Amino acid sequence: MSSLAECIGRLECAGETERAYAAEDLGYLNDASGVPALLNRLDGETSPSVRDAIFQALIRIEGDAPIEGCARLLSSEEPRIRNQAVEVLRHKGARSIPFLGAAMRDGGKDIRKLVLDVLAGIQTGGTEAIYAAALSDPDPNVVITAAENLGRIRAVEFGGRIEELLRPGIHPMLMAACVEALVGLGRESSLVAIRRCFPELAAVPDFLLGPCLKAIAAYGGAGDFAEVSGLLATRGPHLRPAILDALLAILSRCPLAEPCEGLMAALREVVEDGGGDGLGRYRAVRILGFRAARGEACAFLVSCLSSPERMVRLGAAECLRAAGREDVEPLLAARALVESDEEVLQALGC
Repeated sequence: MSSLAECIGRLECAGETERAYAAEDLGYLNDASGVPALLNRLDGETSPSVRDAIFQALIRIEGDAPIEGCARLLSSEEPRIRNQAVEVLRHKGARSIPFLGAAMRDGGKDIRKLVLDVLAGIQTGGTEAIYAAALSDPDPNVVITAAENLGRIRAVEFGGRIEELLRPGIHPMLMAACVEALVGLGRESSLVAIRRCFPELAAVPDFLLGPCLKAIAAYGGAGDFAEVSGLLATRGPHLRPAILDALLAILSRCPLAEPCEGLMAALREVVEDGGGDGLGRYRAVRILGFRAARGEACAFLVSCLSSPERMVRLGAAECLRAAGREDVEPLLAARALVESDEEVLQALGC
């Protein structure tokens, strides 16, 4: 292998292949003295392959020099260089944290946002001070990114702070990020904060209603059921999965929860809607199954046993079997004689 000086000299060769090999060799030499030359070469380098080789070399070279250099590159005007610097810092893991902390204190809003992008790809401790600063940042994009990261890594120690951030009048995208983060953090108190901000679900915009319904699915109770069930007939089909998930989740905890008037009709419409997806129709059948002991719901579920949609037949069979009604047993047995799907047959008890 060439010496350090030879490799540095070859970084200035006319041929890009030779420059790429020189950068690669510097990486294998693992000498921090080669870092300044690699960083200087980036300034005038136009070849993507040589740039890639330089960043791979920075990943291989141990010590603080490549980390400090890549932290400075976060302020580059070229997006590709910034993004590759982020990847190097992620590879360096915990050793990057002191340099990222300094960038968070001293950098502009774009750099502070990139610091959080780096942290999104690092699984390490010691980031609490950076996130605490980010949640109080004057730039909403920085706060949004911090909330998203904290929800993704389930940093429950920041739950109270994010609950405080969620209030009427803040940036809509920050609202969405806070709700999503609180769902990810898995705190029952988070639903209180969410409902305090959104006391009437009917008035919540579509892009915020989805995350709210996730929280209700996780922690909602019987008192939420009627309000959520009322959304099924008033909101668009794109929100149907989230509404059905929330209803089904609440019923699994509170099977006697009382729905709003008209839920039965709305669920039947979902089941009979040929344009709906099979999983959504299955969920609707399962919700009806909590009323399977009642005449109207039971009769509809029996009719679902003949549906051309296998997910509808599966849901109906499961619900009717679980209802334990003796008068339904002959109907299940009769359906089994003509059913060809193995999973449905199993649900029928065969």
